[in-house]
Amino acid sequence: MERATISQWQFFIITLNFTLGTTFFIRPGVLIATAKQDAWIVPWWVGAAGLATAWMWLNLYRLHPGRSIIQICTSTAGKAVGGFFALLYAFFFIQITAWVTRNLGDFMKTTLMPETPISVFHLMFLVIAAYAACKGVETIARVNESLTLLLGFTFVMVVLFSLTEWEWKRFEPALQMDFWKTVKDTRSLYGFPYMEMISLAMLFPYVKGNPGKSLLPGIAAATGLLSLIIFFTIGILGVYRASHLIYPLYIIAEELRAAPFIEHVEAAIAVVWLSSLFLKLSIAFYCSTIALCDLFGLKNRSRIALPLVFLVSGLAITIMENNVVNAQWDMRYTFTYFSLFGVVFPVVLLVWTGVRNRFIPGHKEGAS
Repeated sequence: MERATISQWQFFIITLNFTLGTTFFIRPGVLIATAKQDAWIVPWWVGAAGLATAWMWLNLYRLHPGRSIIQICTSTAGKAVGGFFALLYAFFFIQITAWVTRNLGDFMKTTLMPETPISVFHLMFLVIAAYAACKGVETIARVNESLTLLLGFTFVMVVLFSLTEWEWKRFEPALQMDFWKTVKDTRSLYGFPYMEMISLAMLFPYVKGNPGKSLLPGIAAATGLLSLIIFFTIGILGVYRASHLIYPLYIIAEELRAAPFIEHVEAAIAVVWLSSLFLKLSIAFYCSTIALCDLFGLKNRSRIALPLVFLVSGLAITIMENNVVNAQWDMRYTFTYFSLFGVVFPVVLLVWTGVRNRFIPGHKEGAS
């Protein structure tokens, strides 16, 4: 394992950026199409479920201090069964990296450079992510810190300059949703982004002190910001228009006129927002890299990072055909598939740990 440490504040920023990195681009339109004027309320109950699940991950880590989720699998369930669980987790982290890569490539191709092959974008960003992974988690944490202020400033400026288009009547009629139907139709939000945050369990051993003091506030802050973004989108674009757009926030920036002589603000803003996507990609790529290193007992991350660039690039091309197919898969399978890694496997590991601690004399996972 890499000899590195990150502060509570740095891990808070990592949690925040990992949760919002692609979510605030992709989720608003989908949630508004489902819950209409009340879509801004949805993140609160899903976020509460995400916090409860993260608390469970932290309890599992408390029983296995200093170990990543890969090491917890092998130490709890043995090399055979535990190794199989660990392999599934490693592949899951690689899938998340591929999804983020594809989302980034789709955004570039759709909004900025439609004639450029999407694989060019994939390789361009993945090479930088691989370099970041080789440099280590401390470097990634510092980059997250430095760019987060810029991202926050950009979002605030977009909000302030767009308020001239705000109309409260776009929230009417309010509180008309069928609660249980809305919960069922928006359950995919629980999978993405909240269950994919099990990836951050790879970083728990690097956090100074208790990672829960950063993880839980980070999830709560991301939930509040996602709700605010959806609220802002409804007030500016309205339910009908926002629900028919893939990237509603980009459209808001595209139509923004900060002054008579300032136009095409979306180009500059897109570059800043691409930084947010890249931050999530770098974190996901690093988690995938160290997961494979932990699984196979490798110390040199470059031996994993460089081949992983081509594996993730290939998966990003084949993992979805287009945005329509991706949306259908998301609605049908995201909740079930992501919950397998975020809920089912951690519960199994918790129960397994409890049984071993109770019935095997002298065996304590936390002390081993």
